[in-house]
Amino acid sequence: MSITFQTENLSSNRSSALPNGTLQLVAFYDGSGVASLSFETQDTNGAVSWTTVKDIPKFSTQIVTKQYYIKGEVPTGNFVIEGARADGVVDGVAFGLFWRDLSGGYHILRSNGVAKGTIADFVSAWPLGMNSAVFAPRVPQVTDGYAQETALAVISGAKLLPTGKHSLQVF
Repeated sequence: MSITFQTENLSSNRSSALPNGTLQLVAFYDGSGVASLSFETQDTNGAVSWTTVKDIPKFSTQIVTKQYYIKGEVPTGNFVIEGARADGVVDGVAFGLFWRDLSGGYHILRSNGVAKGTIADFVSAWPLGMNSAVFAPRVPQVTDGYAQETALAVISGAKLLPTGKHSLQVF
């Protein structure tokens, strides 16, 4: 079983309107060229599958958003970043997953890691400071203002990570 891509134009969660079984991804890349992100999900029978988002451009061009129907699957916390190439001081891929499980519960998973740097490498913190006025033009595919607001909240605080295999704890 695998999750089903729905749209790049995220649905609004205003008044808790996000449908049960929906996952939204926001991916932010700072680096040269394009990168990709794969994340693992597990179904109720324990079978795992991977979903890959390719061609993530530098955030100054676009911040990538995707919405999926997850059919009861949940992220495991395992993910892979490929193609992230440095072009400055703060580089890598950051992502946020926001989902509503089949029971209506909400969850957020943001990229994070143990690597220590001398400059904050988190989305929305200097030198990657971002408010809604900066964020909105980078997500033209998200046409609903409330969905943009949620997407900014989901990606804010996500840590930029290098190419490699990573794992996070899911709550």
